Amino acid sequence: MPIASNLAIRHNNITFSGYFNKDLLLRSSIELETIISQGHKSINIDLKDLTKCFASAILPFAVNCRALLLSGIDIRLELPSDPQLSRLFKNCNWAHLIDPRQYDPSDFESAYHVPALTYRNAQEHLVVVDQIVDRLLASLPGFTRDQLAALEWAINEITDNVLNHARSSVGGVVQFTAMKNSKMVEFVVCDSGDTIPGTLRETHQHITSDAEALDRAIREGVTRNSATNMGNGLFGSYRLAQLSEGFFSIYSRHAYLEFNPKKKGMHVQSQAVPYRGALIVCAINTTNPGILEEALSFRGERHTPAYTYVDRLTQNDVVKIVLRSECRSFGSREVARPIRTKMMNLISASRAPIEVVLDDVPLISSSFADEVFGKLFAELGPISFMARIQLVGGNKVVRQLIDRAITQRLALVGRS
Repeated sequence: MPIASNLAIRHNNITFSGYFNKDLLLRSSIELETIISQGHKSINIDLKDLTKCFASAILPFAVNCRALLLSGIDIRLELPSDPQLSRLFKNCNWAHLIDPRQYDPSDFESAYHVPALTYRNAQEHLVVVDQIVDRLLASLPGFTRDQLAALEWAINEITDNVLNHARSSVGGVVQFTAMKNSKMVEFVVCDSGDTIPGTLRETHQHITSDAEALDRAIREGVTRNSATNMGNGLFGSYRLAQLSEGFFSIYSRHAYLEFNPKKKGMHVQSQAVPYRGALIVCAINTTNPGILEEALSFRGERHTPAYTYVDRLTQNDVVKIVLRSECRSFGSREVARPIRTKMMNLISASRAPIEVVLDDVPLISSSFADEVFGKLFAELGPISFMARIQLVGGNKVVRQLIDRAITQRLALVGRS
């Protein structure tokens, strides 16, 4: 049974209730414009009765609100009464996007999630993409170098489209989630600028409808640079989702495109209410590494990204991990597990040894030491561990705890 959703308008107040879905996004777009057209200079957004929402609907609403704020409209937000949903708005950075004066940027840390981040230039874009790829390394185990390169390429291409084409007052906004049970990774990219149909018509005047424009946007070579394969971002990302049986959608202007294997393929439809910008949702199943490599084939030739995040981590033939920068505390297996996952993925993706810097780590628990270093020793074996893992710095107690964890694992191996 569908979850009920509704919104009510009174003067410059919008009240939402139930489930914030795509239908509510469309209706809210109309109402926001109506309030502005009536001459109001402020909008109050009441989410007290909201019960459920997902990034693919609430993020573009938040971006719309941020664009209005930048245009001089005062936006005030009241969070959901449900404590869990209220935390979600803060942790995902949605609250800050909508009402930055009342809500600070999110400082939420999770191995499986990157809150909605904004970027406005090439330098900020590089930082955001690196942050997402770094979180990807720590989220799901078993990545190969080619898998990581394919995923990084897709994230980089789609987010870079905003800087190249959108002319968005907000810049670009991207949010990332890894789903450990399904090994699916999802990124949602949004802007408030020129639409995909609008920018595509600048070079393809023969396109007659917004639906046709979105259909063309995911075709190979529509705006491609043959030397770098830049401009194949939507096509390549769509292929990654399609071949891996993930999910892919675009909502821009008067059109909505969706690939969903549960609905038998790709569909494009016209929308009565336009989205003034672009919303892209790309979910990729990482279970089969070969499929990810196949997706990055253009005109029959496999494309290999020239320079990746792992390459940038490698300096002087060593991959450096500063343990103090990886987490805030060192007391549990839960916070240690993503660090070990990241190190195993780096070992798979790079031939360089990993230098673990222990400086400024005052103390670690025995369980933390075992989860990272003891289990790494057991998984790699003594010879590979010595060859691939280098410990640098650290106080005597931290070193002793790591040595003891390794010794205990070695004893377990000897008894087996």
